[in-house]
Amino acid sequence: MLRSSVSRTSAGSRAAATRVVVFAAVAAALLGTAACGDDDGASAISLPNLLLAGDQLPPGFAAVPMDVNDLIVANRATLEQAESVAFDPKQCGPTADAEFNPQLTDENTALLVGRSDDGTFSELASTVRRNVDADRRATTGPCRVVTAVPSRGSLAGARIVTTSVELPAVSGPAVDQAFLLRSDSVTTLPSGAVRARAGLMANVLVRAANGEVVTLQVGLSTLEREISEADRAAVAPGTPLVAAPVSDDEFIGLVRSAVARAAQ
Repeated sequence: MLRSSVSRTSAGSRAAATRVVVFAAVAAALLGTAACGDDDGASAISLPNLLLAGDQLPPGFAAVPMDVNDLIVANRATLEQAESVAFDPKQCGPTADAEFNPQLTDENTALLVGRSDDGTFSELASTVRRNVDADRRATTGPCRVVTAVPSRGSLAGARIVTTSVELPAVSGPAVDQAFLLRSDSVTTLPSGAVRARAGLMANVLVRAANGEVVTLQVGLSTLEREISEADRAAVAPGTPLVAAPVSDDEFIGLVRSAVARAAQ
């Protein structure tokens, strides 16, 4: 699930978010197959069993069908579009996504997707190990505010500014590494129209019951909406144009629940 500025605003990401992220919708279906166990004979992982149950989704969200292969196709399209995007700072492109997403298959990944009237939820569990350090480098420090300008596609010439804030990481015996953040993305189209989206994303390396480390990715995002000039004028400088689907604390609690489920 892509979480770069482009992935949250391109057509490919919207498919992936009604898919993340992306930063994004939920299927409790048994997607993916059991991963291979360790050489010491530990039990194989049933990836779908690591995902949250449908009744654990945030209030207002309902599960929707989503196939892992649809996610793979959407991610591929978004990464291809990212190649035509100018990022400022230049080093703040989606490097973790570029390494992680092409390795996903319906055998090594399971997906849960959900939707509300104005938002999307996604949870991914995979035996592919994500580079969480790369996620942190792409969204903090000099990459806390990133401007992306696509040169082709429906967003050609748009200016997409994404501001990210790192949230307190979850911890515990089952957590090898964790990175949580809130992001606010504002897209200014060549016509002058302004769209905004808010999202929450967590990438966690979790040690499952058999000892194998799996990547757990949890995302929540508002649907992108157009913001009128009057509404923009009414917002205090530095204040996000739209609110995230849940509070920071509620999201951290959701991630804790997801980690507990994956580690049991």
